[in-house]
Amino acid sequence: QKNVLCKMGQIPKTSQFVVSLMDITDSKRAQKEKEQLEMKLIKAEKMEAVGALAGGVAHDLNNILSGIVSYPDLLLLQLSDDSPHRNAIKTIQESGKKAAAIVQDMLTMARRGVVIKEAINLNDIVSEYLESPECEKLKSFHPDVRIDFRSQKKLSNMLGSPLHTAKAVMNLVSNAAEAMPSGGDVIITTKSVRFKEPHKGYEPIPKGNYVCLSVEDNGVGILPEDIDHIFEPFYTKKKMGRSGTGLGMAVVWGTVKDQKGYVDIKSILDEGTHFELYFPVSTDEATLKKPAEHIEIIKGNGESILVVDDVKEQLEIAGNILTELGYLVR
Repeated sequence: QKNVLCKMGQIPKTSQFVVSLMDITDSKRAQKEKEQLEMKLIKAEKMEAVGALAGGVAHDLNNILSGIVSYPDLLLLQLSDDSPHRNAIKTIQESGKKAAAIVQDMLTMARRGVVIKEAINLNDIVSEYLESPECEKLKSFHPDVRIDFRSQKKLSNMLGSPLHTAKAVMNLVSNAAEAMPSGGDVIITTKSVRFKEPHKGYEPIPKGNYVCLSVEDNGVGILPEDIDHIFEPFYTKKKMGRSGTGLGMAVVWGTVKDQKGYVDIKSILDEGTHFELYFPVSTDEATLKKPAEHIEIIKGNGESILVVDDVKEQLEIAGNILTELGYLVR
């Protein structure tokens, strides 16, 4: 540039230039990290506010639903097997259970649900889900969707809640199926993973030993602008009332976080989405599933039970059921 200016006669050839250079790589990196932290803080505050609201609503709904869920059990105990009212009462009971399941989702999302942690094995959780009525119902809605389970033998255990982990599996598989309106493959994989260094993905994963649950589809994919919002409560692209409540992915996130786990996502439009859930390995032995107890085993013989509750309706429900089972309620 100096030679050009000299030829044009704009500056003498004897002139000197002083060039000052400054490396701003570190400052740019620091600014980017600051912006990312600010976004995480805003997102955390939003999730906390919505979670607190959902938790409060769920708590009140639990008290209201207790009568709808519990009284059908009491009535069914009193009705004969050939009673014409049994089907109607069972319908009320099933509707109440569905509503209670939504309330439980809200509690899980709000991180206020009581998560019982025990040693569990992901292979068992997935296998039980694939044999469940919920999975059969999903297959009937999506007959062109194929589910392939690729399990690692001798998979390490993890600490968590069987119920909540199964719900996370169900939500991921359901979303994968709905992402393939023309049919396709849902591939569920379990594997052991060891990160010798921190892993960078949807969120940073510290080094360590993990068991990984992977759910992959070849569906429509997720828009880049939606990736950062899919775990927010009630954020959904589905038609409300037809494809769930908008809580499914919030439940997945809440379950993973409650169990000290991490999430990674890869998605390409028109090619598919790949979710990976990472849970810390546990050396504890998995708890054997207890067989369901027959009602005759839990019936009483005049024993006294003290029932305490600050809600009158709850006292009445518990008292009536225990009385019907043969206990003396105080």
